[in-house]
Formats: sequence, C-alpha cells, structure tokens
Amino acid sequence: MAKQPLDWITVRGFKSISAIERLELRPINILIGPNGSGKSNFIAVFEFLHAIRSGRLRVTVTQAGGADSILHYGSKTTSEISFELSFEKGNNSYQLKLRPTADDGLYPYGEAALFKDGSHFTHLEPRENGREAGISDSGLTSYSIPGYVKRYLGSWRVYHVHDTSASSPMRSTAQLDDNRFLRANGSNLAAFLYLLQEKHADEYSTIVGAIRQVAPFLDDFVLEPLELRPDTIKLEWRHTNSDQYFAASSLSDGTLRFIVLATLLLQPAKYRPSVILIDEPELGLHPSAIELLSALIRHVSTETQVIISTQSSVLIDHFEPEDVLVADRRDGGTRLRRLDSSSLKSWLEDYSLGQLWEKGELGGRPTPE
Repeated sequence: MAKQPLDWITVRGFKSISAIERLELRPINILIGPNGSGKSNFIAVFEFLHAIRSGRLRVTVTQAGGADSILHYGSKTTSEISFELSFEKGNNSYQLKLRPTADDGLYPYGEAALFKDGSHFTHLEPRENGREAGISDSGLTSYSIPGYVKRYLGSWRVYHVHDTSASSPMRSTAQLDDNRFLRANGSNLAAFLYLLQEKHADEYSTIVGAIRQVAPFLDDFVLEPLELRPDTIKLEWRHTNSDQYFAASSLSDGTLRFIVLATLLLQPAKYRPSVILIDEPELGLHPSAIELLSALIRHVSTETQVIISTQSSVLIDHFEPEDVLVADRRDGGTRLRRLDSSSLKSWLEDYSLGQLWEKGELGGRPTPE
C-alpha cells in the first residue's frame, strides 16, 4: 500500500497559477503540457514550501527577483499567495498565506493546521512593521505545525538533473560526510553511493544492477576517499572485463543522469524523500532507459509519492491515464486536469497514451489563450 502524504493541494496567486483548487494527488503524478503552460511553476510550489520550511524564505524571494516576480501577474493584480495541503485522507491539513511587503519581500500572515484530533490552531498574525510573525529565516514556527506536517514539508525534494556538463557538480569531488540525503543536483552522488556501498550493500547492488541494464559496460563504481584529501571522494568506475578505472568525466550525459535517477529511486527507504519531484528526467535517455526509468518510478511509488514533469511521449506510454496531469494555459493562468481512462477507452484501443498526446487528443499542446 502506497504511503501517500498528500491527498490534494490548493494553490492561489503563485507565478502562473491564478487558482488551482483541491487538485487530487495520487501515488504517481506525471505532468505534461507545452512550454510555458506552468508545469515548472507547479513543481516550484514544492520548492517554495520546502524553502520556507528550511528557513530560506527571504533568500528565495530575493533570488526569484522579488515578490512581484512570484505573485501572479505581480502585486498590482494579486494581493496574496495561499497554499492549502491535505494529508492522509483529510486527517491532517496545513494552510499558509503570504503577502508582499513594501520592500518587495513576502511575509506569512496566516498559518493554520488541522490535527487528527480535530483541534484547530491559527497562530500567525501580521506585525505592525510587516515583518514575519512566527515564520522567519530560522524556519516555520515550531509550536504551530504538527510534527507530521513539518516532517513532510522538510523532507520532500525537487530534483533537477539537467546539468551534466564538464563542470557539473555530479562530476566533481564531494565531501565524504555529505551523505544524509542525495542532493537535488546530485552534487554528493559519490559520497552517497559510498555510504550505500558501505552500509546498505543490498540496495547498492540493486542500483548498480539497474544501471548496468542501461550501461552494460559499467562493471561497478570505484568509491574510495582521496589519498591526499581523505575527507573528499570522487566518482570513478570500472569497465566490464577490465581493471582500468575511469573518472565521471568519461560518462555520457545520459548515463550520468540515469545513475543519479537510479540512485534516487532505489535508495533505502530511510533516506528517501517523503515526496520525490523530478523535472524532465527523460533528458538524454535512450527509449529503453526511459522504459526502465518508468518501471523504477512505478516501483518506488508503492511507498513514496512521485511528481514528475515531462515532455516525453515515450515516458507517459508506460503509465495509466489516471497518472497523468495535463497542464494548459487558459484565461491567463495555469490549469491542471487529470486524465480519465473511461473517456479515452475507445482511443486507447488503437493508440498509446503518448500517441494521443502527440495527436493533440489529450490537450497539453500550444494553443492561443
């Protein structure tokens, strides 16, 4: 039975999202849609909430270009951002509202949580100077949020494994002790794999086995602290039927990307995020690798909720219609709707899901607003 921390989410006033009301979230959620439809902005909702939970609200707003860049069509059109999340069949819920400040920042002015016992708490009120009340750069209020909500807000992660350039963090050395979790950009891949090799041999072997299905030339990783810098480690690998070692720089972009994805999806449950979000995981992957990636996503979704954005018709061919959310831009805002098998039954007798998307029968294609 899948552990499904999020039942539904409501988002109002965030970037291209004017209002998404009680969007159902399933164990697998695959977002499709044209460029500019708002898929990435929906993923950004989770990054934003995680940043707040991690005490990085102010720096996140600054990096985004100020509150005016985050509010839907700016502060002249939108006066607040609000989020509402339901957990475990409505037994827990969490709400947060933010308003712009005079200096183009954001401050939370309303926070509410509903506990399993039905007691309701609202703790935050705006201060006269417009600064955060309760939520600050030190993180969300410890007294106002139930531990269940804090745990999930703090442990979901959004993975962007796009940068596989020569200077990519995935190809660089890592601190040996940077292994509490796999970082969103894969920068501690070597350290994390070393931990799994040393402490979780079964899961490590499963990861290597999956990678070898995509890259059969890779026999195993060579993971050892650097001799002159024993507190650091770099990713090396051994070629099949050879004792020669190779650096991560010799791996193709697609192979390196799949290594990160396999590690993410097959890691031990104790390190796994509560919700895994991946932005366009199919980039640079062969269709057979995408097929295996899809199988890994289905496997992990029995225990961990997965949200993915994609432009790949090959990827969605491996999922059910109910797993797919279609993003479109309508009336100046992002709209999301979930596909339904019954309405596509006659189409699916002759076409795959990916083919229907390419034909324009699912929506999710560029159209004038």
